[in-house]
Amino acid sequence: MVIAIALLLLVLFAYAGVQTARQQHLLAQQQHELELEVARLNQQIAELEGLREYLASDEYIEAVARSRFGLVRPGETAIVVEDHTTDEEPLVSGVPDREPGERWWEALFGR
Repeated sequence: MVIAIALLLLVLFAYAGVQTARQQHLLAQQQHELELEVARLNQQIAELEGLREYLASDEYIEAVARSRFGLVRPGETAIVVEDHTTDEEPLVSGVPDREPGERWWEALFGR
């Protein structure tokens, strides 16, 4: 009888040990997956911070002012390349009707 009880206890402890080991394995696997996701998110954060720095730079602001608002610095000449494949009117004429920085100023601060 004592041997049967000892054997039963041994089986119960073995089962509990196997379950604990299985749970530890699953938790370790989940931890590894989460660490990979954290690394991926840190990489994404670094990329977004780089983009934010570029978007706040004078270089980007000037590029946008030139491409969208036609900013031309004093001494520069704006050149408009016309596409002859369409019948539409050109968006920008070769002769500016305002000072070079006026469109840029107007776009940012209104008139």
